[in-house]
Amino acid sequence: MFLNSLNPKEKENFMKLAVAVIKTDGFVEESEKQILSAYANEMQMPVCNLDEQIDADNIIKEFAMNSTLQTKRIIFLELLALAFADGCYATEEKALVQQLADAFEFDRTFIEQAVNLEDAYVAAYMSLVNLVEKGE
Repeated sequence: MFLNSLNPKEKENFMKLAVAVIKTDGFVEESEKQILSAYANEMQMPVCNLDEQIDADNIIKEFAMNSTLQTKRIIFLELLALAFADGCYATEEKALVQQLADAFEFDRTFIEQAVNLEDAYVAAYMSLVNLVEKGE
C-alpha cells in the first residue's frame, strides 16, 4: 500500500526482508507467495527468489541507520501484515518483527497499535472474502 514511496535500494531490501519473514517459520504458504507477488507488482520489480539466503540482520541494520522514520514505519507495518498473512503469527515471525521494532526503536505503544490494526485489517479482509465467496 505504501511501498511505492521507497527508493530502489529500500525496495530491494524490503523484498529480501519479506522473503526472510515468510521463510522464518519453515513454511511458505500460498497466501504469503501471493502477497510477495503483490508487493513486487506494487513496486514494479521482480519477486525475490525464495531460495536466496537472506542476511536479515544486516538489512535491518541498514534500514535502521539510513531510513526515515516514515520509511521504517512502512517497512514495519508491511512486514507485520505479511507475518499475519497465513493466519498464524508464529513465534519465529514474532521474533523477527520484534528485532525490527527494536532496531527501529519503536515503543511498546506503537507496536501494540500496529498489531491491533493488523488484526482488525485481517478480520475485515476475511469478512470481505466470505461475503464475496459465500454471500455471508
